Amino acid sequence: MLRMKLATVVALSAVLSCSAQVLADNSCRKISGHISGQIIGPTPACGGALTEVGSFTGNPQGTFVACVTSMKDHGGGVLVFKLVHTYTTTSGDTFTTSDNIVAHPINPPLYQVENHATITGGTGVYEDAVGFSYDQGTVNLGTGVLSVDYQGRICTP
Repeated sequence: MLRMKLATVVALSAVLSCSAQVLADNSCRKISGHISGQIIGPTPACGGALTEVGSFTGNPQGTFVACVTSMKDHGGGVLVFKLVHTYTTTSGDTFTTSDNIVAHPINPPLYQVENHATITGGTGVYEDAVGFSYDQGTVNLGTGVLSVDYQGRICTP
């Protein structure tokens, strides 16, 4: 049992140090800009799940599709969402994220949005990308309109 625990700790340390090395490498760059989205309801693009589409400006820029993977009421009017995004840049490269969103009521259906997204990969110049993005802004769940600013770091091998 102790050997299994030690092996798990060693393996986890190797994975975490690899990501830290990639994040510290010169292959990383800051990203920032604005995201404008529209919740359009369940779609086949997301396997029947609630879908958001929109655009992002800044560095980089392009369009995106987001699929809601879970939603729950956290109490006190706070809503928690998990999403996966596919961002397609104007050059056709993509990067993907796994998102953890907390929505605090301002004046429902208007909510303040805070998102901590982990960059999980991509295609083209973003193949095997890692990194993070922090987003802050608002979503109106009555109209489906989302407006947030993003900033973070994306790294490629």
